Amino acid sequence: MNRNEKNILKKLLYTTLSPVEKETLLSRPSVDTHFREQWMDAPDFARQEKVNEHKIWVKIYNEIWGNKKKIPMILYKFYSIAASVLLLLGLSGGAYYWVSHKTTQVMYITTSGVRNIESVVLPDGSTVQLGPSSKLTYPDKFATGKRIVELSGQAFFDVAKDKTKPFIVHSKDMEVTALGTAFEVFNYDQENKIETILLQGKVKIDLTTTSGKIHKKDIYLSPNEKLTFIKDSRNVVIETVDADKYTSWRSNGILSFENEKLSMIIPRLEQWYGRKIICQKDLADTYRFTFKVRDESLKRILFILGKSSPLTYREVGENYQLYLKR
Repeated sequence: MNRNEKNILKKLLYTTLSPVEKETLLSRPSVDTHFREQWMDAPDFARQEKVNEHKIWVKIYNEIWGNKKKIPMILYKFYSIAASVLLLLGLSGGAYYWVSHKTTQVMYITTSGVRNIESVVLPDGSTVQLGPSSKLTYPDKFATGKRIVELSGQAFFDVAKDKTKPFIVHSKDMEVTALGTAFEVFNYDQENKIETILLQGKVKIDLTTTSGKIHKKDIYLSPNEKLTFIKDSRNVVIETVDADKYTSWRSNGILSFENEKLSMIIPRLEQWYGRKIICQKDLADTYRFTFKVRDESLKRILFILGKSSPLTYREVGENYQLYLKR
């Protein structure tokens, strides 16, 4: 190593390189080549939380300058600084090379806001209508023998047929497997229940506990069946519904309820408006309503519910409470 190279390395360790000196360092083909090689040899982030910058930098140092002896103590002290500086200085080409070659998949995340429905076309041609305040995670391509997506919230899936690659929706406490199927999943973390409604085709549902163990598996639904899983009691209820009306929000962008229990309506109003609605369980399970939500305010909806039932409401901070009229 010549004196100029030693000075550059010393300044690198102390983060005092000038722009010209940074360019000199990064323009060396050997630095870029060895940096890429070390990134290629490094473990995937998915399997290791932190890359061993020390090991990477020492290998680069040794291979470039041929020093096989121990690095001086100062290098041990500042190896993380050196590695960070290398990353920030721009061996971005090397980093991009590692990401594009080492990572097997690029993941996309689509989210929806309050009173908002997002449409997503997946790599296999399947379509997803994402309900309000929801998140869908999916890869840029389904490269393995399964088509796996992850959902938090509400979504309606119209799955493209491919018998060789089962379509799987992962969500908290539940996994839904389908082939050529149209169905809805309603699963918000803050809600105490999960619902799956099948419009056409067939789905297999596996329910898990909070620890990840299988609670119930291989539950099959037929068209116009709805599965409800109560999280705290672990109870499972399967009932017959009109799935087309139940999931009508997917096509017309509005909420529609036909003779539905308040216990089913409230969670959907909460996600649609982003507000909490407090109601006693016995009241929510007793009263049924038929109405549609277009551009009305939540206060207006609750007022209308009160006009057609013994219920009324009051504001509790930014939220609302439904209760019996006195």
